[in-house]
Amino acid sequence: MTDSGLLDRIRTISVVVTIVAVGVVVASFIPSGETVPSTKLDFVSAPVDVSADIPGCDTVEPPDDEGGLYSRATFGGDSTYDNPAFPWFTAAKAAAMSEAVRAAVPADVEIELAAPSNSLNFGPVTDFGDSEFDPMTTAYAELTRDGVTAFVSVNVGPSSDGVPPCVAGALERRDIDADGTVVDSGDSWYEIDGVRTYSRSATAYREDGTRVSVYQSAGSSPAMPLEQQEAAAIASIPELAMSAPSPAESPVLQVDCSVYPPGDGTVKDLSREAVDAANAAFTASWAAIPDAPALDRPIGSLVPDGFGSGICTDVGVGDGTIRLAVSVAGGQPLPTAPDPYDPSFYGQLPVLRTLPDGSVVEFLDTDITQMMTSEDGTGLLSRSVTVTRPSGVQVSARSTVEIAAGGRAPLTLPEPLSAEVLDAVANTPIGQWP
Repeated sequence: MTDSGLLDRIRTISVVVTIVAVGVVVASFIPSGETVPSTKLDFVSAPVDVSADIPGCDTVEPPDDEGGLYSRATFGGDSTYDNPAFPWFTAAKAAAMSEAVRAAVPADVEIELAAPSNSLNFGPVTDFGDSEFDPMTTAYAELTRDGVTAFVSVNVGPSSDGVPPCVAGALERRDIDADGTVVDSGDSWYEIDGVRTYSRSATAYREDGTRVSVYQSAGSSPAMPLEQQEAAAIASIPELAMSAPSPAESPVLQVDCSVYPPGDGTVKDLSREAVDAANAAFTASWAAIPDAPALDRPIGSLVPDGFGSGICTDVGVGDGTIRLAVSVAGGQPLPTAPDPYDPSFYGQLPVLRTLPDGSVVEFLDTDITQMMTSEDGTGLLSRSVTVTRPSGVQVSARSTVEIAAGGRAPLTLPEPLSAEVLDAVANTPIGQWP
C-alpha cells in the first residue's frame, strides 16, 4: 500500500485532468477552497516524435505548444446520486456500472482491500461548473498484478467535443470497435522536480457522446497491472454508456462508513482473510437471532473505513427507516464508568456490565429528550451496544431511526433495533484485530 497523500494527488490528477487533451496535463492537489500556490515547479513531460505514425490515425497533428504544468483547485459543492441535473446517472446505474467494471478486471489482477470509495465504486457526478471540464463520475482503486501496483481511475461522462483529432504525444494507437466506439490508448510519463511518474491511459468515445477514460499511474515504474488492450476493454464496457438504461433493481451501492473511536491499525494491517472471517462471524450471529428483520445488504458486508482504522458497514433495516451500523476496531482500552460529577464529562451516561471473560459491555439508549436534532428539526433516536474485549478488540452495533420534522413529537415514537438484537451483534466473537 502507498500513503494517502500520494493517493490524493493521483486522484486529483485523474479527476480534474483525465487524459483527454493533448499530452499529459498534471493537476496539483489543492484542497477545495484554497488558492493555487504561486510556487513554480520544474515540469518535464515525455518527448514527442511529431513525425511518428500512429496506428489507426490517417493524419497526426502536432501537439499544442503551450504544454507544461497546469495547476487547478478542486471544486466543492454537494455531490449526490440521482441528481436531476444528470439524468443519465442514478444510484442504481452507479451500482450496475461498478459491478460491470469489477467483473471486467482480469482474474489475476487483485483489487486491493480498501474502503468502498477506493474499490471501483462510482461516486456521485462531479460538476465542474463553468469550466472546460465536463461533468463526470469516477471509480478508484489500487490494482496489483505480479507485484506491480498502480492507482487506477475510471472516469465516465459526456464529451462535449466528441472524438478528438489524433495528436502526437496524446496517444499511441487508435482502434474502432464494431459498434463504432473509438478507443485511444497510450503510455507516457512526466517529471515534477525530477521525480518521474509513469502512466497508461485508454479513452473510449462512444457514438452516444459518452467518454470513458481508464487511467493508471504506477509512480516510478513503467510497468502497469493492466495491459493497454485490457484497459481499452474496460473503457469499452457497454454498461458505462450514458445511454445504457438504469436497471430496475440493483444492489444498494455501498458507501464509506466510519469507525468511532478509531482503532490503532491501518488498511496496511488488514488482510482480506481477516475481513472475510469477521463477516462470516457476523453472518452467523445474525442468522441465530430469532425473527431477525430483513436488511438491504447482508450484515456480513463490513469493509475498511475511510481512514483504515477498522472495518464497518451501515445497512438499512426493513423499509430502510431504521439503520444499523456495525464496526470493529482494535487497540481499545477497557472502558470505565465516567464520573457524572466530573465537569469535563459531557453526554449521556452509559450502562456498563462486565462479562465473565473480562469484556466490558456499554449500553446507550437515547430518548427523545436527549436525541440529536438537525437544522430542519428532524430528530434521530439511537440505541447502541459496544463490547470491548481485554485484547483491545471492540465491536459496536448502533441502530438509529429518524423522527420526521413536524413541530411536535408523534404519539408513538419509532424504535431503533432492540437491545437484545444489538447485544447479539456486538457479542459476535471476533479474535485479535487487526
